[in-house]
Order: sequence, then structure tokens, then C-alpha cells
Amino acid sequence: LQSKKKYRYILYKLSDDFKEIVVDFAAPRDDSEDVKEAYDEFCGKLFAAENAGQGRYGVFDVHYQVDSRELDKVVFITWVTDSLPIKQKMLYASSNKALRAKMTGIHTEIQCNDASDLKLENVIAKCRQKSYE
Repeated sequence: LQSKKKYRYILYKLSDDFKEIVVDFAAPRDDSEDVKEAYDEFCGKLFAAENAGQGRYGVFDVHYQVDSRELDKVVFITWVTDSLPIKQKMLYASSNKALRAKMTGIHTEIQCNDASDLKLENVIAKCRQKSYE
């Protein structure tokens, strides 16, 4: 996602037997596409997973500005809502670190439990905050 700039975002899920983490969807990068449009699509897929009673992991290449600099940062998002069954919540929580450890170049990690956590402006604010740490 970061080094080859091939994808705008990738979604991961637990397999049907809950024994491995698999790619659910990978969105090709389209530089003519507005980041907000791509992020809305990303969130739509997370909401669809929630409606199906499932969680997701996602990585998204966020593009934003700080002062006069334009930045691209990769954000790791865990989407586990309160409506998920307890077993799934526990599996997503316990496998989070293993997946995250296999990824390089993650700038910010965010746990999202509802739609307000997913707002793009909140994600960008966390990226900016992390940039200043």
C-alpha cells in the first residue's frame, strides 16, 4: 500500500472459520479520485460489514495538508462495533497485534467503534497529532 502506491485501501476480515485473517477487498489507487470519495467508499464497506454482523481491519492511505506540505500517511483502522457478538470482538482484539506486526509503514492506528470514530476529519486530526509527537 505504501511503497508501491498500488492501492488506496485494503480491508481484511476473519475467515468464515475464524482461524485466519484474509483480504476482503483491495481498492486500486486512482490518483484522479478524490480522497474523500475513496474514504466514503471505504466507510461504506465497513458499515456493510457491520450490518452483516462482522468486524474488519482496514488500512487507508490518507492524503492531507499540514501548513503548506502535502502528506500521505497510512492509517490502520480496527472496526469492531458494540453490536458484534462477544466471540468476534475477542477474536478481533486478540488478532489485531499479529496483523499489525506484519505491516510496515503504518503511521497511525485507530480503534473505531461507531460512525463518529470513522469521520475523515477525526482520522486526519489523529494523523496530524501523531506527526507532532
